Amino acid sequence: MTKKKHFPIWVGLLLLLLLLPNIGEGGSTNKKVIKVACIGDSITYGARLVNRDKDSYPAQLQLLLGHKYQVINFGVGSCTLIRKGNPTVWNQLPKIKEANPDIVIISLGTNDTCGYGTCGDRKCWEYKDEYEDDYCDLIDTLRTWPSNPKIWICAPSPMVLETPGLNADRIEGLTVRKPRLQELITYVKKVAKEKNTGFIDLNIPLKHKPELFTEKDGVHPNKEGYRAIAELVYSELIK
Repeated sequence: MTKKKHFPIWVGLLLLLLLLPNIGEGGSTNKKVIKVACIGDSITYGARLVNRDKDSYPAQLQLLLGHKYQVINFGVGSCTLIRKGNPTVWNQLPKIKEANPDIVIISLGTNDTCGYGTCGDRKCWEYKDEYEDDYCDLIDTLRTWPSNPKIWICAPSPMVLETPGLNADRIEGLTVRKPRLQELITYVKKVAKEKNTGFIDLNIPLKHKPELFTEKDGVHPNKEGYRAIAELVYSELIK
């Protein structure tokens, strides 16, 4: 008669202990990854970088947050918040919605300062009185999404006239646009309060720090500047 082989009880207990940390809701071994959508313009996209897939602020934010998060870069060069801009964030919403984000971070306003002769023939500042209402409408729209994302809105990073290598035309344009950006930031703060969103200041911490910006540019950060933005966003998300 063949004897039945029995595994020692301690082997079963050990296997159970190994599996328990990985069992989530409903007995599933797959934990939900938190999706973070970074919405913005070329500064979110990672312009002026040699390797934006590695060094853009969303890419560096991914490294800071770790594997429990998936950070998706929805930055679009020249993107505006106002509906009448071109390109505008409003045209990007369907694909962002499709990603089902749990968290949305918005940094828009830099291109909305263009107009009245700055940035070529672009017309944005002509509609600056619509910026606040369009921002409120954007937040209301995001809150209708099935994923019901948590929302943080940002004061955009500064225009730094002390950046080395700026030519006369660049300095002239940024001198006009810089106070416009500060005006828009007052609207951003107001919207954050009225709509009860998170607020992240990317402006004051980077002011007067030309070492964090691309030479001959003064608007787009360099690798270190993008890292600084990622750290500012990270510090707010983990509070």
